[in-house]
Amino acid sequence: MTYVSAKPNEDLVIAGVAQRGLWGSTDGGMSWHQLGAGGGSATITNRPGSIIYDPVRSDVFWESGIYNSNGVYRTDNSGSVFRSLGSIRHNDSVSVDFTDINRRTLLAGGHEQKQTVYRSQDGGNTWRNVGANLPAGTAFSSFPLVINSTTFFAGCSPSWGGGMGGIYQSNDSGATWISASVQGGGAQPLIASDGSVYWSSGDGAMVRGIGQGSHWTWSQTVAGGTLMNVHPIELPDGRIVSLSSQHVMISSDHGSNWQPFGPQLPFKPVGISYSDFDKSFYIWQFDCGNKVLPNAIMKLWL
Repeated sequence: MTYVSAKPNEDLVIAGVAQRGLWGSTDGGMSWHQLGAGGGSATITNRPGSIIYDPVRSDVFWESGIYNSNGVYRTDNSGSVFRSLGSIRHNDSVSVDFTDINRRTLLAGGHEQKQTVYRSQDGGNTWRNVGANLPAGTAFSSFPLVINSTTFFAGCSPSWGGGMGGIYQSNDSGATWISASVQGGGAQPLIASDGSVYWSSGDGAMVRGIGQGSHWTWSQTVAGGTLMNVHPIELPDGRIVSLSSQHVMISSDHGSNWQPFGPQLPFKPVGISYSDFDKSFYIWQFDCGNKVLPNAIMKLWL
């Protein structure tokens, strides 16, 4: 049970289970139904790692995952039917150009692979590895981010594979890349409602980029511990949320300072999501034991 995501402005929480696809709940996690059950749907058997929702087309979202099957899928009817996008596989994350109404430009990061960022300019039908143009010696390029059809970022995380981490920027659709920040790039980033980019650093810090990434700042002022390397989220009031190993962490000043919220966590989670419909946080865990743990997902009301 590798991923949980709450669909914005809707009573739908989605959980991803390795080799068993995506499961939806419309009652706050009390019961679940399998997505992709519509006629002609592709079968998702990857290990889900990201879901990206179209901000103006509520029925459209993209899933990416690693192992077992194709790496990126799209649905145009809220998960009833999925189609695989091209032939790429083993993708930690997907990012979509939402400045283009036709959603033609996508990026997908390779799982535990260096210099591997796949770019599509035709909505996912075909892909090219523009990550090959990243500087030699960079770390795993798992978490790319599309700003527009020509401006990209690639988050590189040293992890166990070593190499130069940080955030790299391309202004020519991936033909060339330069270092934008020596910190950040450790997990899937957040583009907040004010245009800021928040990116976990992997060393307890949170990096913030403004001006479409032209300037980056970071802070490690965290009460009660350091931040985990997870995808940050934004609350409806603009506060930014991350995790420490023991608490939900919230920042009210654009990530400069962080304070714990709520009780101590029941386990060290893999990530956090927030449902604005039922005003709840969701955390999750897995143990690679080929089963969904009884307490795989837990919920905390805001």
